[in-house]
Amino acid sequence: MTEKLKVGVVGLGIWGQNHPLVYNDYHRSEVAVVCDMNEERAREVAERLGCDWTTSVDELASSDVSTFSVATPDHTHFAPVSTLLKADKNVLVEKPLTTSLDEARQLVELAEASSGISMVDYHLRWDPQWSMVKDTVSEGGIGRPHMGYIRLSDAIEVAENWLSWAGRSGPHWFLYPHIFDLMTWIVGEEPETVYATGHRGILQAKGVDTYDAMQAMVSFPSGANITFETSWVVPNSNPSVTDCHMVLYGETGKIEYDQDFSGISFATSEKYFYPWVPLGKRDRWGQLNHYMYAPMKYFVDCVLDGRTPECTFREGMVNTAMIEATLRSIETGQPVKLAELLG
Repeated sequence: MTEKLKVGVVGLGIWGQNHPLVYNDYHRSEVAVVCDMNEERAREVAERLGCDWTTSVDELASSDVSTFSVATPDHTHFAPVSTLLKADKNVLVEKPLTTSLDEARQLVELAEASSGISMVDYHLRWDPQWSMVKDTVSEGGIGRPHMGYIRLSDAIEVAENWLSWAGRSGPHWFLYPHIFDLMTWIVGEEPETVYATGHRGILQAKGVDTYDAMQAMVSFPSGANITFETSWVVPNSNPSVTDCHMVLYGETGKIEYDQDFSGISFATSEKYFYPWVPLGKRDRWGQLNHYMYAPMKYFVDCVLDGRTPECTFREGMVNTAMIEATLRSIETGQPVKLAELLG
């Protein structure tokens, strides 16, 4: 029997706790150690999984475990990722790469100097329907894209109740990375300029000091212009926690995608809603089959097969630059050129 790749997981929050489940479920990997600043949580997860635990990333860097997932809060990625890269570990980090362009640039340099491989988890690329959009555009199915609109927003409960660190993030750091990555990937170009507006006040009144919503018009070298919208203040009565819609116009066609409505809805005596597969839940055949788990398995394959993965740290740096450009444009009221930030 082929030996499994031993993987460590750093960060055991709402999403981070799914990483070890996936690695243990995949036939080519198994979890060797979990790490969290919360000692009680780290111990509890380790006991449940039957693996080692620690609260120290330095211990992981000096261990014989070669491969790690980092799923800590958005603003805390730099320290664990840089420590692991310096130790020549293979590192998969959740989006965004960092919430600072300077830190992102440093991580790109560390990744290039490391003997390990690195990847950012932009899991929407693995959604079969988004993949179909990518293939259709790449194959010329709608001609060259020239205009588009995409929205990814969350119900206000996400900022109010889900994330204790919401004030250190925002819809721009939590949601924009997904759709900025999707559309640059689909269009196949790095953007040129960003012009944005934003709104504050609703969340601030609830004690969460961050933006409520943003809109950014992004221009690409080919002449395509795409508007990106994100919000953390969608009413909780919305039938889905997320609100995602895209329309992309090409020279000879159009693609429209409503990601939230999968074709099925439920109405009870209490509410009307679109179903969502609960994270960490196995299907009736005992499998973890959601597309959001696929990037972790793909990363394991890349490590074991010696392949360079998609979703590079360079792409992560450009993604962070797009968000910084958005913030700068909101502050100045002027368009921002990506080249001025990336150098």
